[in-house]
Amino acid sequence: MKNKYSFIKRRIKNRSNNEKNNIHNKYSGVVLRIFLFILLSIFTEILVYNRITFYFQISFNLVFLPLWFFIVELALRKNQLFKLHSKNYWAAFLTPLFLNIILNLLVYKYINIVAISTILSTLIVTLLINYEVGILAGFIFSVYFGILFGFDLKFMLFLFLPAFIVAFFSRKIKRRIEIILPFILASLTQMIFSYIININYSVFDYLIILEINFFSVLITMGILPFFEYMTRVYSEIGLLELGNLSNPLLKELSLKAPGTYYHSMIISNLAESATETINGNSTLARVSAYFHDIGKIWRPQFFSENQKVKNPHVNISPKLSSLILNNHVTYGIELAKKYRLPVLIEDIISQHQGTRVKQFFYNEYYQETGIKDSSMFRYPGPIPQFKESAVLMICDVSEAVTRSMQEINPIEINQKLDEIINSLFLEGQLDDCGLTLREIKKIKGRIVKTILEMNHKRISYPKIDVEELKE
Repeated sequence: MKNKYSFIKRRIKNRSNNEKNNIHNKYSGVVLRIFLFILLSIFTEILVYNRITFYFQISFNLVFLPLWFFIVELALRKNQLFKLHSKNYWAAFLTPLFLNIILNLLVYKYINIVAISTILSTLIVTLLINYEVGILAGFIFSVYFGILFGFDLKFMLFLFLPAFIVAFFSRKIKRRIEIILPFILASLTQMIFSYIININYSVFDYLIILEINFFSVLITMGILPFFEYMTRVYSEIGLLELGNLSNPLLKELSLKAPGTYYHSMIISNLAESATETINGNSTLARVSAYFHDIGKIWRPQFFSENQKVKNPHVNISPKLSSLILNNHVTYGIELAKKYRLPVLIEDIISQHQGTRVKQFFYNEYYQETGIKDSSMFRYPGPIPQFKESAVLMICDVSEAVTRSMQEINPIEINQKLDEIINSLFLEGQLDDCGLTLREIKKIKGRIVKTILEMNHKRISYPKIDVEELKE
């Protein structure tokens, strides 16, 4: 009992320390971002007007920075992704935004004001994060240039409307060719709006709008992989490319731990279908399932799915067995960092076992020593922090249990999954993931359905003499 409470105390202490660090990082991050925008405004005036005036800096920043703080900072503070990995996601948000602002300042100075386009940054942010954050990126870009050109509301809307269209219609893109539709709709919206508000553009100006938007899309598709590699925030396009089964890590897993590889393929089907029922990121769930046990490349024979005859755990102590099992998580995280896998996949590698107790080895240790100390038999964790991670945990445990069943039938599977989910719930493994009871019910139902479909019985074929089958 004492050890149990000491574990809880350590967990509370670690959580309070993490909260203090998060508060410090949050405010230092806000100051840094404001400082970067001030530097950008200085660069803007030097580039556009070839001088720096105190009046411009005050008038520009007094309007822009409060808008930034009260709209973007407050909106993204509630975003779970920015809470989990603030540096990665702020980099994925700010880097394309700053790059596009600087590029369009050069476009304005050396080409034409008509050629200014917000599509590049909006599209990249939408693909990397989500369309709501993409719309915010388009809004900030439009406000920046609207203030720069004399607080021009019409010009601000002229830039923002295509950004909104691109973000909205790019939210479910999984193939590069699909970006054609948002590009066409955004360009048409921009041209129609300029005609409605009586901006005196010539036919040549409209062709420039179409051309610059097209080049923005082409550049986006070209530089998107670099942003993914740099920030470790991946678009669904990047995730699908990463999930190619010829990936070196997956090939190594298939050769060194074929049982784990097969297990991961089954989990990927379960996780994808279960995530679809709660409108989660099914692509992330599938690809994460491929890599969630990648750490088993190290000593694969210590995991049941790779054992043929001999079980090496028989010859070692339960404590050492526990450490070896923990290592598949820690080594998996090392591989994720080394190969720059998406930061969310790294999270799922660390969270898919949560802080659960390895009950078999814990019980074995207790039988040998009479000591009850669950802390040394816990996975390092943390517990799942977002829905896709929790779905994969449920699927992982469900697959392991159903694999041990002699005969698979709907009633028994339902009972087993109820026991699994209740156990996870009571252990506190689902406390931080954000799943509702309604969503858990949907997940369980889809897992049962998928398992039954994957394990359906085949008819027995009659034996026929080979001679009768010859032509």
